[in-house]
Amino acid sequence: MNSRSQRGFTILELLITIALLAILLSVAVPSFLSAIQNSRMTASANDLVTAFQLARSEALKRKRPISVCSSSDGATCGGSWEQGWIVVIDDEDAAGEATVSEEEVLRVWGSLGGGATIAGDDAADFVRYLPDGQIDIAPGVTPPEYEMRIPDCTGDKQRNISIGRTGRASAERVECS
Repeated sequence: MNSRSQRGFTILELLITIALLAILLSVAVPSFLSAIQNSRMTASANDLVTAFQLARSEALKRKRPISVCSSSDGATCGGSWEQGWIVVIDDEDAAGEATVSEEEVLRVWGSLGGGATIAGDDAADFVRYLPDGQIDIAPGVTPPEYEMRIPDCTGDKQRNISIGRTGRASAERVECS
């Protein structure tokens, strides 16, 4: 007879371990995915707020109008906010429309990804900061506000980005609407 002892796991021990692991993963994975979505939304909202803060700072520093606008190509204004946005030195044409040349683009942000959207009742295609750091809006007009959300938004995964009349931008975590 062989006097060496056998070492290893029995089938029952392996099945119990696999079952416990499956239960643990079924609880942990959805929470982890939710945390990732939350983190992406926070980062995207902070990127948009950063763009507004950069534009305000540059307008004050350069004593010139600076705009943040949606951009589909990273070089000109146009497209949707989901495709990306740019901060540009703003030269108005005779009609008061923003004109941008490539050498006037100060910073570029890419698309949101993940199916996230940016919308809002008062969401403008661009926000122009005046040389005094305030936004260029007519008296009595509501300052722009943006709602950033993911598809099938639930809980507090929506972010509202608002800009005050003085030009200060802020992001707030709110319940999905």
